[in-house]
Amino acid sequence: MEKAIRRGEIAGQPEIDREHQLQIALVDAFEKAAGSHERVEAGVILEQMADLSEMHFLAEELVMQLHQYPAYQEHAREHATLLEEIHLLLKQNAAGTLDITLDLAGRLRQALADHMRGTDYALSAYMREEGIVESEPGAPPS
Repeated sequence: MEKAIRRGEIAGQPEIDREHQLQIALVDAFEKAAGSHERVEAGVILEQMADLSEMHFLAEELVMQLHQYPAYQEHAREHATLLEEIHLLLKQNAAGTLDITLDLAGRLRQALADHMRGTDYALSAYMREEGIVESEPGAPPS
């Protein structure tokens, strides 16, 4: 499962997994910018992360509603919490008070991995159990 998480291959749905891969790529880019002390670039990437996360979470929530996922409310609350956190970072960055550091990049990476390992993986398991998707996380579609 850990390799699948690092590759963003959790849902077994190509569109959602591509979005996971983009989220990981943005964290990678943020980490690179933070390590190079490129504050402006890191801020732009943070904004892209927020935009992508909003779109991705909405797509996941629509899939959950479509398939009557029983843990929808919990999963959606986690999305809301993650978005609140990223919007706080954006606000701090706009005010010039955000420390753009490798530690922050690590925290962003950990939050994303925890979400994918937890609620996203549970959603994936439900979708496999219900026959909505056939592949295991990290496995190519059949």
